[in-house]
Amino acid sequence: MSDEPRRVFVTLGKKSYPLLTRLDETRFERVLQIAKESLVGLDTSMEQDERLLLACFKLAFSIESAESRMREMVGESGPY
Repeated sequence: MSDEPRRVFVTLGKKSYPLLTRLDETRFERVLQIAKESLVGLDTSMEQDERLLLACFKLAFSIESAESRMREMVGESGPY
């Protein structure tokens, strides 16, 4: 990560968004790719905010699933 933020423009779905990031180019591109992949398969006729909300839930589900698998691997139980 860099100390100084840089401005980038991200296009997700039908809109572009200006962002400030401290991530280096390689890491930022990987994060952006994951965000874009979360929109794949969602109905493009839906409103942009609905598509982004569903993408957010897809990402949250992926994180929760990964956490659950990691807990199983180390033999832990419980929600966290």
